[in-house]
Amino acid sequence: MRAAVVGGGVSGDAISRAVEERGWSVTRLSRSRGFDVVRDDATTALAGCDVVIEATGQFTTSRRAATAFFTASTRAIGGAAQVNGAHHVLLSIVHCMLPEVQGYGYFAGKTAQEAVARSVSPRLTIVRSTQWFEFARQNLERMRVGPVALVPGMMIAPVALDAVASVIADVVVGDRSEPEVDVAGPDAMTLWAMTKALPEPGVIPVPLAIPGRMGRAFRDGVLLPAREAEIVGPRFEDWVTSR
Repeated sequence: MRAAVVGGGVSGDAISRAVEERGWSVTRLSRSRGFDVVRDDATTALAGCDVVIEATGQFTTSRRAATAFFTASTRAIGGAAQVNGAHHVLLSIVHCMLPEVQGYGYFAGKTAQEAVARSVSPRLTIVRSTQWFEFARQNLERMRVGPVALVPGMMIAPVALDAVASVIADVVVGDRSEPEVDVAGPDAMTLWAMTKALPEPGVIPVPLAIPGRMGRAFRDGVLLPAREAEIVGPRFEDWVTSR
């Protein structure tokens, strides 16, 4: 059996490993490997695949840019999956669709992406996760200004990416059949606490209180999972220690 993972970076790596560990062949498609999901022929690239995992990403806070990218990605991948008779698995974010967070462009883009996926993919599974453990260091890189980096105030339930990848692999091989799965880590904590726990952050972290309704929602825990979400993986402090 053959799966395709569309998307690079740490998520593509983790998902590919998890699927391969279950005995499947995996094809990797990403910009770094010469495939542009927005411009290239996805139908041809995905020919012969039984399952297509869409884990594409483009970091931006612009609603227009995020929506344009994510919807174009899913129209291409979902359409190609339909033509090839493949199961479409979409990686998304827990609570990205809530009204309180639509002011954050990336979440608005993911919300639009889910809507497009439902419209174009007859065989669709959406796996949503909370922010990964890697998010704290990624934020420092993205929010760096000279020797300092801004750390937005937010309460989250971070999760190990490998644990999320394992859930996706279960979906791929047919061990799970739910149309939507939400997964989260075992502990709620602030992004600030995660950042302070990182060894050798390389910059000076500075807390940032995001103003307005959205900022209050982030701080009050709007991104925390609902009660029915599945709790997976190790605790953040154990993950940090192991690395």
